[in-house]
Amino acid sequence: MRQNVRPGFLIASLAVVCIAGSAFQNREGEKHKTLSFATDVAPIIKRYCMPCHLADNENPSGLALDNYDLVLKGGNHGSTLVPGKPQESNFYLKLLPTPPFGRQMARNKKKLTEEEVKTIHDWIAQGANR
Repeated sequence: MRQNVRPGFLIASLAVVCIAGSAFQNREGEKHKTLSFATDVAPIIKRYCMPCHLADNENPSGLALDNYDLVLKGGNHGSTLVPGKPQESNFYLKLLPTPPFGRQMARNKKKLTEEEVKTIHDWIAQGANR
């Protein structure tokens, strides 16, 4: 027996799929919004990483974080991040208390909050989208 499906039901179902598709599911099965560099990460960089990591300034790491392309380019220690792999990304690892080299960032008196560090972790885990 064939059932008739109402067009309104199909549109509502499609909307649910689209909304769900814009969420990221972490290891614990929790849904989070899809993060972007421009909206979520750049404001954190601006607050904590500037002016030390501007392209116009000389810094020992050679790392400029002015924009998305420079973040991907990296610095003297090679690639800054590996999209999809925060545990292999210096951009994330340098925020932790015991980074693989050098000192924890940011070096100024203000440190990133746990939520900000998690935002960067999750952004990289999601693929480090523009």
